[in-house]
Amino acid sequence: MEDFIIENGHFKTVTHYRVLYADTDLMGIVNNAHYFRFFEQGRGEFLRTLDYPYSKIEERGIRTPLTEAWAHYYLPFRYDDLIRVECWLAQVKNASFRFDYHLYLEGSPKLHVAGRTLHATVNLEGKVVKIPDWLSAILESRNEKIRQAGLG
Repeated sequence: MEDFIIENGHFKTVTHYRVLYADTDLMGIVNNAHYFRFFEQGRGEFLRTLDYPYSKIEERGIRTPLTEAWAHYYLPFRYDDLIRVECWLAQVKNASFRFDYHLYLEGSPKLHVAGRTLHATVNLEGKVVKIPDWLSAILESRNEKIRQAGLG
């Protein structure tokens, strides 16, 4: 299975998650709160694909707290489903950035869940700071992946 794709001009990472019984509720579907963990898995892999996981960002004195989260549930997932998590960096502003997500049942084109998370950049004291140049360069390196694929 691929690690990333280029789609509609976006560099997207692709990760997978197998639904556990612990993820489901009494109705046998994935509890809505778990989707935010799947989003976290997607954005963590996104940064790893750029060779800069969260741990390296934090080592340099920057944290990226979640300030907003949104999900739209179109279709449910159930126990043992293999979820395909697509994640991409949708927006970068002065002191924040946004990831978007699409979740599919592996092998199906039907969108099950769409989501997004907004992250601020703060220093170790929790003060909002401008995205440092080094972090901007890392986030923008996704464009190099698009160029390498011959699509940019």
